[in-house]
Amino acid sequence: MTQNKHFPLHFVGIDNHKGSAKRCIPLWKNRGVDHITSSHLLDLNKLNLVNDFFEGRNTIDQNKSEKIKSTVVFLYAVRFLNRKLFSYIARSASGTEIETNPPSLCLPIGTIVAISHFCKPTQTSEWNFDHPKESNVLERDELSSLFSGAQWSVIKDDICFDGDHGRTLIQFIARKVA
Repeated sequence: MTQNKHFPLHFVGIDNHKGSAKRCIPLWKNRGVDHITSSHLLDLNKLNLVNDFFEGRNTIDQNKSEKIKSTVVFLYAVRFLNRKLFSYIARSASGTEIETNPPSLCLPIGTIVAISHFCKPTQTSEWNFDHPKESNVLERDELSSLFSGAQWSVIKDDICFDGDHGRTLIQFIARKVA
């Protein structure tokens, strides 16, 4: 199936596990989105590599072995916590900035960040579950504090319960405004 030229978006799955692309292909084909979806192997702890990926350098689809140049407009993390990466994204620039190491991530105004992850329901709550470990659980106001600067507008910051164990999850969305 060829990419629909009238649909300008391309969805990219990023993982640090070599086998993730093969696991995703059947799901994407079943949903009819395999022509607008690709998978990339990337260590999200290496912020220089993250910056290169977001800037369109060294971006190769694992399945098609083709280089892709694109602009990031939406970041979505589900049950994934990398505080260093989230902080890097929150500090992102909108244009040319002073050089830093790693380089400042440049995200366009309007970029959306959406995160769904385990979170304590209040600032004073304890985490009374074995999984995930408390160190892998967000504090109640952690994301809103991180994305509270003049560069971001918080659109959603709600707590809900997962459907299997009653653990609390945050549903968080912020939009880059500057």
